[in-house]
Amino acid sequence: MIMSARRLSTGRTLFWVALGCVALTLVFFLGAFLAGNSLAPRGAVAVLVVGLILSVVASLVALILGIAGTVAFSALRGRYVLVLLLAIVTSPLLWLLFFALLG
Repeated sequence: MIMSARRLSTGRTLFWVALGCVALTLVFFLGAFLAGNSLAPRGAVAVLVVGLILSVVASLVALILGIAGTVAFSALRGRYVLVLLLAIVTSPLLWLLFFALLG
């Protein structure tokens, strides 16, 4: 099947959006811990909860975009598999589960 230039451009744009979501996951997750540690206890908990919620949402969006891109754009499947792997590795829910089972 021959892909049109417009469809390939859409796939690349979707890839960069998904990669941006992975980056936002890291920013929200690390920012929640770093900013939360510099505040009073009540403010720290609020910043931590908001940051974790935002990072979970960004991670799930990256995961969904990775799955959608893998299915829809076969020519760019390698890029979307990379997004899927990064979304799984940077998922805050998996990290929290890992630390809960470890401790």
